[in-house]
Amino acid sequence: MATTGEAIGGVFSRWARRTRAPGVAWGVVRRGELTASGGVGVVRLGDDSAPDANTVFRIASMTKSFTGAALMTLVVDGRLRLDDPVSTYLPQLAGWTFPSEDGPPITARHLVSMEAGLPTDDAWADRHIDLSDDQMDALLEDRGAFAWTPGTRFEYSNLGWALVGRIVEGVAGVRVQDLVGSALLGPLGMSATTWERPRTGSVAEPYRERDGTWLHEGAPLGDGTIAPMGGIWSTVVDLARWVGFLLDAFPPRDGDDAGPLPRWARREMQQLRRVDELTRFRPSPAGPSRSSVTGYGIGLGIRIDERLGVSVGHSGGLPGYGSHMRWLPDRGVGVIGLSNVSYGNMHGACLEAFEVLADRDELGPEPTVRPDASLEAAAASSASLLTSWTDAAAEGLFADNVALDESLERRAEEAAGLAARHGRLEVEALDAETPLRGSFTAGSGDVRVEIGLNHGRRVQWLDVEDRLRPSDAPIVVDDRLMADAAGSVFVVVRPVGRLAEAFTEWQDRALDRIGGPATIAPAAHATLASFGSRSDPVGSRDEARIVETVTAWAAERAPIDLRALRLGVLDGVPVVSLERTASFVEGLLTLRAAAADAALPRGSTDDIPTEAYAPHLSLAYVGELEADRRAELEAWMRGVSVAVVPSVALRAEVVSYDGGPERRLALCTFGRSGA
Repeated sequence: MATTGEAIGGVFSRWARRTRAPGVAWGVVRRGELTASGGVGVVRLGDDSAPDANTVFRIASMTKSFTGAALMTLVVDGRLRLDDPVSTYLPQLAGWTFPSEDGPPITARHLVSMEAGLPTDDAWADRHIDLSDDQMDALLEDRGAFAWTPGTRFEYSNLGWALVGRIVEGVAGVRVQDLVGSALLGPLGMSATTWERPRTGSVAEPYRERDGTWLHEGAPLGDGTIAPMGGIWSTVVDLARWVGFLLDAFPPRDGDDAGPLPRWARREMQQLRRVDELTRFRPSPAGPSRSSVTGYGIGLGIRIDERLGVSVGHSGGLPGYGSHMRWLPDRGVGVIGLSNVSYGNMHGACLEAFEVLADRDELGPEPTVRPDASLEAAAASSASLLTSWTDAAAEGLFADNVALDESLERRAEEAAGLAARHGRLEVEALDAETPLRGSFTAGSGDVRVEIGLNHGRRVQWLDVEDRLRPSDAPIVVDDRLMADAAGSVFVVVRPVGRLAEAFTEWQDRALDRIGGPATIAPAAHATLASFGSRSDPVGSRDEARIVETVTAWAAERAPIDLRALRLGVLDGVPVVSLERTASFVEGLLTLRAAAADAALPRGSTDDIPTEAYAPHLSLAYVGELEADRRAELEAWMRGVSVAVVPSVALRAEVVSYDGGPERRLALCTFGRSGA
């Protein structure tokens, strides 16, 4: 198996070719240490020197994280407040007008979170980094145009960050460039990070790809009043220190907090303050896409996606350079990529690098929450209460809202049934969502109890899920199918435990492939018998006879085994096919015999011979599927493993449909113990 360095190096090699970058340098950061790094290509054309972790690149808009941190040093010192109007610090902005008269004054928070309403200006700003102070003054005197009313929308603005630089200078009395150097770069030992292109050492030359040829971008623009948005030069080694510094803010903890910026201020920078969009992205060029939410904190972008969770970072792009840094605060892992081609997509390279690390199980363990001692004690007391209920113990444990939400009498009845099914309950595993809220398992994993404490550390809710108790959810909640079943009564059994959970997963995955307005998703149930039809509907007297017959039949039966066999399509319906277990076949035969003896109305299931009866759980009722989509669905279903622990149905349910919502006529518990 390839080493981590080889695997990640392969990612950046592919992206160097994909973006036509002459050179790329990359690094992986773990808990503040640069644990792997490398380079691809050349620092300059005509020279065989390869870039490495010490090669200098311009990092462009990644600079905003440094400017944001410099601003936060002033917030920490109490010299600046993020929610003060910007005109407090920049009087030139006092006369600016907005798209609507009801807009609030622009604040520093609006600027750093990209919600000031200024228009996106990458193309212009990238060519004006060296703008002089006089030119900026003239620009501000002209009063800026606004795309949105401040505080209402995300809109990426470089001019906004030039204003942040002006605010810092006005409050600190020094240019933001100097404050970044003295307050951040110096203390962190980032000696290779500068605001001007270094005159010596390994510095990547800037190129643009045009018609299959690399063109030199010319001398990069120098330091200016817009540079706080994107002027910094740095290396992978120095940026690893920066990424490690921001990662070190997590988790919140006691102890030494020495450093250029307190941990709370670094965390503040990495919180999602303004959402940009919900989008789909492809983390590897040939891989599947998935959804993510993106937005902005303070000089840093935040992404939330279903596999990696929360990640923080920033891209950079200028003529001749493209860069990215990204990290997972909860895992302590970061990736850096720097290239010397105009706007090289290192964002995509870093995302794919994370996918490779995830595939290799090298992101480290997911963060866990340590439960408060009071939550541990409340969980133990709750398990004891559910085993042997007394109102006195309940009143000593619960907050006053619990009995109002559900009477103690009703809770005691449910606890008695739980204890009868599982015996003595003890906390087997406590999973804390927060120090004062979580869930615990008991009864060999078949019981899950959600528990939450209030501000007084008393139990404010206690929700019990018994995996051996069938669902009470309606079988079908869509009136279209109920109309088709009008006049019928069905006898069904429901899976419990792992089969019920697996059904939900399979159904979700099936709906992802076939879902649409013509699709109906039923609850998990296997049909044993049906009575009546739309043309010959069951009447109320027949319903009473059916309930009487099924109740007597169930009392003489043992629980029915339900075992998943495979996924497939039955009469055009995607289903979980069940084994014809001995108990299912016996139940089917004896129920049919009881129905015949009682002369109950015939139903559609009577036309199926017993030996051909195919027990199943319907995943979805689907309208007509095109042939290619049906073939795709069937191919997927054939490849899904259904190996789960068997389920035992403890009761039969009698359900009537009359064209409206389903009516449950009876729950009939199987009376004999299983063999």
